[in-house]
Formats: sequence, structure tokens, C-alpha cells
Amino acid sequence: MNYDDYEDLFSKPRLDKYKCACNEDEQKALELYMLNIEMSKTFFGVLSLFEIVLRNAIDKHYKRYFSDDDWISNQADNGFFPEHKKTSVYREREKETYSPDSMVSALSLGFWTEMFSSHCFKKGNQTLLKIFPNKQKGVNQKLIFNELKEIRDFRNRIAHHESICFNKQGKISTKYVQYIWGLILKYIGFFGISDIFLQNVELPISDIRKLNKFKEIRLTTLLAK
Repeated sequence: MNYDDYEDLFSKPRLDKYKCACNEDEQKALELYMLNIEMSKTFFGVLSLFEIVLRNAIDKHYKRYFSDDDWISNQADNGFFPEHKKTSVYREREKETYSPDSMVSALSLGFWTEMFSSHCFKKGNQTLLKIFPNKQKGVNQKLIFNELKEIRDFRNRIAHHESICFNKQGKISTKYVQYIWGLILKYIGFFGISDIFLQNVELPISDIRKLNKFKEIRLTTLLAK
């Protein structure tokens, strides 16, 4: 397949940003596009594990706090969640196969990060920070909410097949992925668990290095012209 075939399949606007970043070099643009896919794949595995750890920690905390295994369903009727999050709770509990465990697994990462919004945090009597026994001094609800939102937004970019290899100016950059990787490791540390639990999943470190090398080679090529 040549570049025009890929452009026909993926769309011109999608590939144009890669082509522009590679100074109109079509072959390099395709290489960069595939590297973005590979890096997204490795990040997605890590993010999946992170999401499971986060949601289970929140669920365990509030099960104890409310002395209620079905706290999500019951608290939805008590104003714990903002209106835009109640719908998913009500939809899940109407299923014939509903159980408290199925509720936890069905809810999105956006639902769980919302637990650190000021509304939900106050409804939980400001106790949720206890799930991070090793958090740094001065780290508060607002910071955690904003940083978890950044991780969620990054995950959504991957889920919607968007680029993660550019900066805001459309230039090839590792800063975004390095920042998110740092956040993930930071919160794993806050949980008080070792990152050894990631040993059975492919990590994005190698792909970040590949992206950095790709950027350096492109820069060298441009300077040589």
C-alpha cells in the first residue's frame, strides 16, 4: 500500500498532522502514525490496570464508610452523585444481571475520577484521600481531581484513536506522554503499592524512547538540509 491508500482509509485530515510534522515526508509520516499506535497500545494496558486499582480502592473505601456493599446504588438516591453521573448508575441497576460488583466494573473512568470532585468529596465527608496513604504532603482534593482528569483525558484520546505524540504546536514531542507516565507512577506510589504489579504488562518506556529518537533524527535531517 502507498501513502494515498492509507490516506483514503484513514482520511486526509488525520494523516496531515503527521505529514506536516515530518516536513511533508509521506513515508516518515506513516512511520510516525504507526509509532503513535504502538505507544497508545502500551499505554492502554497500563491505564487499564490503573483504572482497576483506582476504582477498587474507591469502592472498598466507601463500602467501609457506609457499611454498605451496594453503596453506589443506594447513594445515587441520596444525592451523592451529580445528576450527569446518576444516569449510568440507574441504567446498570435496572439490568437483570445486576450486582454491586457488576456496577463497579460497568462504570467508566470518568465516573471514578468524579469521586474527587468537590461535590462527591464533600458527600463522602472528605474521607476519600485515605485511599492514598503515601500521598505527598500538601496534595489535596482539588489537585488530585485535576490530575486524575488529565489521566482520564489522555486515556480518552487513546480510546478515540487520537494522537499523543505532538505538543500543542503540532510538533513531535515526548513531553505529553512523559508527563502522563509520571502522573501514573506518582499515583501508584500514593496508593502505597509497588509498580511491580505492572511487570506483566508492556510498559510505554521503550516507545517513548523511540519517539524521542524519531524526533531527534527528524531534527538532524532538517538541519542538514
